[in-house]
Amino acid sequence: MEITDQLEETFGSLSRTLLFEYPNIRSLTEYFLESHRDELSTLFGLDQVATVSAIADTASVANETKSLAGEERLRDQITGYLKGLLSSSTGLPEQRIEEDKNLENYGVDSIKSMEITDQLEETFGSLSRTLLFEYPNIQSLTDYFLESHREELNALFGAEQELVAAASTKSMRIVEHAKAPSPLFRHSPISSVRVEPKEEAKETKTKIETKTETGAMDIAVIGMSGKYPGAENIQEFWRNLQEGKDCITEVPKDRWDHDLYFDKERNKPGKTYCKWGGFLNRINPLDSSFFHLTPYEVSLMDPMEQLFLEMIWSLLESAGYTREMLQKKHQSKVGVYVGATYHKYCTCDTNTDAPRITSFGSVAVANPMSHYFNFQGPSISIDTMSSSSAVAVHMACESLIRGECQIAVAGGGNLLTSPKKYIESSQNQLIGSHEESRSFADGDGYLPAEGVGAVLLKPLHKAEEDGDCILAVIKSTATNHGGHSNGYTVPNPNAQAQLVEENFLKAGIHPRTVSYVEAAANGSTLGDPIELVALKKSFQKFTDEQHFCAMGSVKSNIGHAEAASGISQLTKAILQLWHRKLVPTIKAEKLNPNLTFSNTPFYLQRELQEWKRPVIELEGEEREFPLRATVSSFGAGGSNVHFILEEYMPSPKEAVQLQGADQTEVVILSDINWERLNALASQLLEYVEQQHELSLHDIAFTLQTGREAMKCRAAIVASSREELRTGLRELIESVGQGNEPERASIPVFIGEGGEDSNKSALLSGKVGEKVSQILLEERNLENIAMYWTQGGRITWEALHEGHTVRRIPLPTSPF
Repeated sequence: MEITDQLEETFGSLSRTLLFEYPNIRSLTEYFLESHRDELSTLFGLDQVATVSAIADTASVANETKSLAGEERLRDQITGYLKGLLSSSTGLPEQRIEEDKNLENYGVDSIKSMEITDQLEETFGSLSRTLLFEYPNIQSLTDYFLESHREELNALFGAEQELVAAASTKSMRIVEHAKAPSPLFRHSPISSVRVEPKEEAKETKTKIETKTETGAMDIAVIGMSGKYPGAENIQEFWRNLQEGKDCITEVPKDRWDHDLYFDKERNKPGKTYCKWGGFLNRINPLDSSFFHLTPYEVSLMDPMEQLFLEMIWSLLESAGYTREMLQKKHQSKVGVYVGATYHKYCTCDTNTDAPRITSFGSVAVANPMSHYFNFQGPSISIDTMSSSSAVAVHMACESLIRGECQIAVAGGGNLLTSPKKYIESSQNQLIGSHEESRSFADGDGYLPAEGVGAVLLKPLHKAEEDGDCILAVIKSTATNHGGHSNGYTVPNPNAQAQLVEENFLKAGIHPRTVSYVEAAANGSTLGDPIELVALKKSFQKFTDEQHFCAMGSVKSNIGHAEAASGISQLTKAILQLWHRKLVPTIKAEKLNPNLTFSNTPFYLQRELQEWKRPVIELEGEEREFPLRATVSSFGAGGSNVHFILEEYMPSPKEAVQLQGADQTEVVILSDINWERLNALASQLLEYVEQQHELSLHDIAFTLQTGREAMKCRAAIVASSREELRTGLRELIESVGQGNEPERASIPVFIGEGGEDSNKSALLSGKVGEKVSQILLEERNLENIAMYWTQGGRITWEALHEGHTVRRIPLPTSPF
């Protein structure tokens, strides 16, 4: 306060918190130069101030230029030093070592890491024993040594401190020109604008407040992946739902011989009265080469971990994201929330003598995913029985709202690899006794199912800013527990109703505007009627209208996927919103006798039909509402979850921007071998032939920026969707025959550009950057396509500067 009083004698009224706002001399100097230049001119003389500023600016530019040149030289020296050290340790030529590649790609394991660290300590002194784990590539190691060991670097390379000394001396001399009456001004004036940060903060606050009013809790679904009974991917899953396909079968022989355990009579020890369920087509061992894992590492992973690794890879591709993009754009702040509950996969291993370290329980599902993909947000596995994956989605949404992560993976999985599951469920009288025991039907229990699925989530306003493809919007999520009920596995309808009611109030959405409910109904005698009663009770708190809302359940098609049931339900609801269609609920011709839809807001959706936006009169005003759906998921142990979803409706301006004529584009594909690339090309061809509204520009941009480049590469230069289809057919034919596409009617290029190839090494680094820059400036698309297929790197975003682009859902890597 005393210093502020003295300053006020010269500058007039000042903030009483001035020295708290500007806590050092430099920031105070910037403040007075910005806000009190007139008083400074009077105090020092206008010419003197101008002279001081000019000298300071000139010195600053000169010093900065000199400093940057010296810094770049020092960076090159330490980078070369580290590459040489790694080269001598691994035997790889220096030119094959790329700065941004993780050291593990060059065979640096934990033992070799210690050896390299020992060598570094001979020069730099004591170092962290986890140094190469903290800084896993040459680039980050270089940054570390520049930041923390500059003196040792100067001694190592003979660098001098002239730049720093010159800058300091020059700064001192400049100050001497300003005969400041007070030590407060003994620093050279530095031009800076303090107003802008304040305005930016104000704008940010305004945006936040606006979002609070218009849906700060809205979460966008920007990606989706899954495998379910009868479906290897989301496209097949949607096709099955539209066709009303029954995916329930007898237990496959590759799981176990059900004849050894099945007995239709109940309560027989070691027996089960059920032999039906929903099963994945196959559970293949993970392709270790695709994920750069050793066969031994894969052997230590249980099947759920392997499947989830594939799912997350597909999930990122479905949203058009790569690991590198997540690191650059979101600083790897990705949360992982996985619901998984039944972990007895080791029981299928018949060789009991073989030593085997497998997973550490449910925690091992989420944590290895974060480790592999370098996700550094929360990593949590959830076990709330049947609601596990739904709770995972809820927790992911809450984490995004709290800012714990910028983007989140949420989902769950369930596998049936042992007859013990069926035997235990039969003993507890939970499982169905016939294959018609389905949702809403006259059944006596659920039919177990396998499945694995996930969604990629981001706050809606961020997804819009980032140009993400938004499949649907999660308006609100909620969870509670049923408390004490009539039995541990008996649902509490009052708790369920309270959850639904409170979620509508939380979201500010009237239930009358909801036109579809995805129910948790699984075919149990009591569970299905209790859920309908709870939903009726909660809806009728707000409206007396009847039969305005369709109801269905994916479990009628695939069975009850337990820990994955919530994600299977959510996936179905999102697909219906995206395609604007309602799919049939099957096998409910004979309803559960305890179930009635009369005098309820609901009717059972029994056929495929267009989903039209409802026009409703509320509070005296009639208007059209967006498509809305809810999803209910209830765990056998009492954990309940409820979602409210809405279709995404882009602004009219955005909708206009998304329309545009096709122009010539480079469409690229890559995979680890030609067989897989051929399969990928076939998938894309089928998809393009079915989806007539796809833009060639969007297809090209998504494949260029949303896929990781692999060894076997193909590029098609096309000017229309028809040319793209032609190019894909010719690519498939030539690759299938092992030939080069030399006689293709449009430009088609293939080549190999793996990390271990000499061409890729030659085209990396500064040479590659220069070549890429020249090609992009020339904009010769055929040369760009040829260069990329031979292993070159292209900054694809540069091709789309000045254009409106978007990522779109396209077929993902086949697993």
